[in-house]
Amino acid sequence: MMIARARAIAHGNAYTTYATLKKNAEFVCCENMAGDRTAAVTEDDLDDIWIQFKYAGENYVAKGKPVTRNLIAMEVSPTKEESKGWTLEQWNWFAHRFIEEMDKIEFKNKEGKVSSKRMDLAHSKWLAMLHHDAKSGIPHLHFMVSRFTVDGRINDTNLIGEKAVLAANSINRSMGWKQSKEISEEHKAEIKNALYDILRNMNRFEWNSFQRMIEKHGYSAELRRDTEGKIVGYTIKRGNSKYNASEIGRQLTASRIEATWKQLHKDMDDEAAKRKAEEQNARKAYAEQHHFTCEPINADTKKKHFEFDRSIEDGKEPEHFTFDVSENLVNAIGNTFKALESEFEFVLEEVMEISLCVFFEIMSVPGGSGYSSGGGGGSNNDLPHKKKDDDDELLRAKRIARAVAKCCPRKIIRRGYGR
Repeated sequence: MMIARARAIAHGNAYTTYATLKKNAEFVCCENMAGDRTAAVTEDDLDDIWIQFKYAGENYVAKGKPVTRNLIAMEVSPTKEESKGWTLEQWNWFAHRFIEEMDKIEFKNKEGKVSSKRMDLAHSKWLAMLHHDAKSGIPHLHFMVSRFTVDGRINDTNLIGEKAVLAANSINRSMGWKQSKEISEEHKAEIKNALYDILRNMNRFEWNSFQRMIEKHGYSAELRRDTEGKIVGYTIKRGNSKYNASEIGRQLTASRIEATWKQLHKDMDDEAAKRKAEEQNARKAYAEQHHFTCEPINADTKKKHFEFDRSIEDGKEPEHFTFDVSENLVNAIGNTFKALESEFEFVLEEVMEISLCVFFEIMSVPGGSGYSSGGGGGSNNDLPHKKKDDDDELLRAKRIARAVAKCCPRKIIRRGYGR
């Protein structure tokens, strides 16, 4: 699952300084370099290293013009799992293997003419340093390679980025790792899911908040502005890989992302309304099936009057029951639901009502502590209560509340919207 990139650069001195002196960077290996290059690179070594890179091709003349892009910069990164436990000796082997694969590649056009010659990095001055990414924890190699071979030939860097991809794929195949294209698609899908999650959790779309939330997900975002300061594009960086928004998803580009945010929240509102309607219909069907009607609970009212009719046998007059809701009972059921909010999805007022209706229907069963036979109706408030009876009723109410919560749909985390 290794990924790699390569290019010829003109700012070789700055790149060499960064790659060699970055905190916790480790020297891995080098080839064809003069002097002792077997230990950690220090600031005193930099001038000597850069002079060797710069003047390796001092006798080379390309049409009388100097070669400005005189350093080849490459980054190569196996996954954390693939390189787990590697010693510096193993990284040394890996660095030489990558150089070897790069030197094998040659491109030809449709007519069979060579469009990019084989390079000879193995006989050029080169240095490899190991970096440990602070955020992702993924170790990766930085290569600094002279554009020139030690005998004064120039390395052909045309299509060098494509060569790095092919070299990575070759090693991936031989090691049984995934191909770089497959890795890239997985990374883009992962970022896409993260961006949609971010948009769902934003109360309003705003670029600075969007950028901060991206960073909280372990990525970084670079915003591009026009001359008037308007955001016209952005890229997401994951480890050493960078992706334009258009690569991640068309609906996530700078010109479309706010409309996508609006659509996401409209869909979420529509879905919530649909779910609420389904719950109301289910509650209504339950009430009709059990022949009762309940007045809705008012949180500001300590007591509320409940009435329902229940037919015990067909053809007989239904029994009529009345109940007053005590504050203790409402609190017991309400606290039970609040403890289950993270586990189930429900509208508190509605499940409270269902639970109370079920509770009172059970209480109306002959022999129940609050049973009152029908006809003219009765009230459980007319019956004497002992503390133990009250405790038993509260326990029963809590059990009913848990049962009602379990009948609600579990929360679903939806990912990958728009795929």
